[in-house]
Amino acid sequence: MTAGRRRSPTTDGRSGYTLIEAMVVLVVMAIVMSMGVPRFSRSLEQTRADVAAANLRAIWTAERLYWLENRRYADLSTLMSRNLVDASVCASTFYAYSATPSGDGFVAVAERGNSGTWGGRLEIDQGGTLNNLLTNSGGDVVPSVAP
Repeated sequence: MTAGRRRSPTTDGRSGYTLIEAMVVLVVMAIVMSMGVPRFSRSLEQTRADVAAANLRAIWTAERLYWLENRRYADLSTLMSRNLVDASVCASTFYAYSATPSGDGFVAVAERGNSGTWGGRLEIDQGGTLNNLLTNSGGDVVPSVAP
């Protein structure tokens, strides 16, 4: 009789991962995801703020066109009824848009809504100046749309 290798009674020739190894992998994945998710959330909100700023620029352009014809500024519903602003510009689930004429100027506003973490508003005036920013506990977001 030849002496062979002794097998461990616990392995029985089976190979695979132990529960401890699987738990270590899950913990490492959770740590990596916890670092990446806030960055992704901020990046997503930055994109939404850039879209809102671009929409405010479209409203600003419509106000300028309306002023050239009428020598006064209009509210948002008037701009939409004259087809100077497309309804899809203002149909956002993330921002509520408004334009308010006041004497010799106007202010168009994009108010952040439907968010439990982000808040604030963006404004553009008749001079094309974009003001304000969005905030949350993790920091601020400033739209990057240039004039």
